[in-house]
Amino acid sequence: MSIFKRIWQLVITTSLLKQLWIAITLMMLVFFGANIIVNLISSKNYLNKQLEMKNIDNAVSLAVSISQMKKDPVSIELMLTAEFDNGHYHYIQLLDPNGQQLFARDSANENSHVPHWFTDLIRLNAPPGIAHIQNGWSQYGTLKLESSTNFAYEDLWHGALVSLAWSAAIALLSGLVGTLILKVIVRPLNDMVKLTEAISHKNFISIAEPKTLEFKRLAQAMNLLSARIKEMFRDQSKLLEQMRLEANYDPASGLMKRKYFISRLAAQVSNEDSFDEGLLINAHISNLAEINEKLGTLETDKFLKRMGQALNNVCELNSGLFAGRLTGADFSLFSNSASDQESLSTLISHVLTEASADISAQFANFKLAITVNLVSKADQFAGLKNLVTIINESNSADEIELLGMIYNSDSALYADKDEITWRSMLSLALDNKRLTLAKFPVLAADGAIIHHESPVRLQLEQDGAWVSAAEFISWAIQLDLITRIDDLVVEVALNDLAKGSQPIGLNVSTRAMCNPLYVEKLVSLLKKYSAVAQYLWLEVAEDGVFNHLEQFNAFCQALKPFASKIGVEHVGAQISRLGELHDLGLDYIKIDASVIRGIDSNTGNQAFLKGLCLIAHSIGLMTIAEGVTSPAEKAMLPTLGIDAMTGPGISL
Repeated sequence: MSIFKRIWQLVITTSLLKQLWIAITLMMLVFFGANIIVNLISSKNYLNKQLEMKNIDNAVSLAVSISQMKKDPVSIELMLTAEFDNGHYHYIQLLDPNGQQLFARDSANENSHVPHWFTDLIRLNAPPGIAHIQNGWSQYGTLKLESSTNFAYEDLWHGALVSLAWSAAIALLSGLVGTLILKVIVRPLNDMVKLTEAISHKNFISIAEPKTLEFKRLAQAMNLLSARIKEMFRDQSKLLEQMRLEANYDPASGLMKRKYFISRLAAQVSNEDSFDEGLLINAHISNLAEINEKLGTLETDKFLKRMGQALNNVCELNSGLFAGRLTGADFSLFSNSASDQESLSTLISHVLTEASADISAQFANFKLAITVNLVSKADQFAGLKNLVTIINESNSADEIELLGMIYNSDSALYADKDEITWRSMLSLALDNKRLTLAKFPVLAADGAIIHHESPVRLQLEQDGAWVSAAEFISWAIQLDLITRIDDLVVEVALNDLAKGSQPIGLNVSTRAMCNPLYVEKLVSLLKKYSAVAQYLWLEVAEDGVFNHLEQFNAFCQALKPFASKIGVEHVGAQISRLGELHDLGLDYIKIDASVIRGIDSNTGNQAFLKGLCLIAHSIGLMTIAEGVTSPAEKAMLPTLGIDAMTGPGISL
């Protein structure tokens, strides 16, 4: 009984397809088994009847022949022997009227190719043929005979084998056809299983609705569930975006508040891999107090709104620009590139002058003072001197400290080199693979290492200093050598992992992510180093992700088979679009340092960050804080839902 119970448990716990196969197999066995049994019984009855008739006919015919011949025992024996030898009899027996045996022949020892179990199972029992032999008017004797059943058994055995063979052939053909039909039938079920698994992994996709009515209704319900969850994420993302705007943006001008602007500025220029030099353009309205007194608060706010909108319109043209309102009368715009200094400063002057045209027409003493400051690594603090002067009377101690620490790199070593020299230095460095990866830890709240952020370092001269990417990246792009650097970075990282390095996090530029040749080379390297591919963390900046979402999706799909971690860094400016990442299979996000800076004292950003972590966790993403600088920030972040941290204040 226990064996049958185990078999039953095995059957009910297997896949639906296998259960269907088992059911079909059992049905076919029952059907064909019953068919063979019915055929055998029918054939047996038919043969029994035929044997009975043959026995009677042969007995009567032979008795008539003997009755007409001379009753010579020798002649009768010869005749009966000849009939036995030629007639396939089991036995022939001649008895006198008193029951005494006169003649007997039988074939008890005849050979048969039919198995004994079959003959025992299909036992033929045709009655013998009996006829009386006359000698004139008196009875000479009684003849009894029974035909041989070997040929009948052989016919039944052969018929059973043929039926079995045909049944097996039909079963096999039915199985093949059934397999194809089942695959078509259960294909929607497989899609729904994938959808269910995706939802369980917080990946809210949709599937095509099948034509089968029951499956269609189920698919509609699951698609509706997935759509509602996605809609919920979109609503939550919009709510978070509103919270972010309220916490960090000035309601009058629509520009960043002073503290948030300084945090964004600090985060930008402290990024040694992407920042080399930039521009800080400041605008000061000399008589804002007089304007407010004469026009009133409502009209003054409209004026400030026009000024802020003018700056925001410029920022929308380039993701490398952002603007803020530092004090009541002071505005500032930052560009992470200094190459367009003249044109950008002219543009800012033009748009602000145009936005304040009606005010300048009303006030003869209206003056809009615009200053342009170059911010570079070679000028660690003087580039922000004007900004510090502007907000000196109203800034806090932590802002002064923040402004003072945003430059931490040495002066540029190769600023005076020309194009020929740069090409030679970069080519030789790449040819000799003089490239290494720095290591900055990303730690969980309990101190466990998640991975190491690994910005690239290049040794431009033999035995020279290792320089950061910001030092050479613009020349590498200009000289069309950046693809070689991108490829070599991944190769070096995977080689380090193969040697036992802890997990490595690499920044993938938007340019590289959108390059099919880079992705192809990356896939090739991951195949080569498949054993350690799972320890590679690859991240793309938020701007690159949302501006090239289709290419990013293709990038994620290409890397999924290797179990490498994929994430988005510098998250914070486009929170309202976070829901668009739900079905990409991402592993983590890194929240921009501008949100993290001063989080211990910024209640608005605390609520925003807590909501952001809640949404990220609900779609299965790890949250990592960037740019953590102080113990107070480090202590506050885990309480808001942050899973891991990195930055100047994080060390092993």
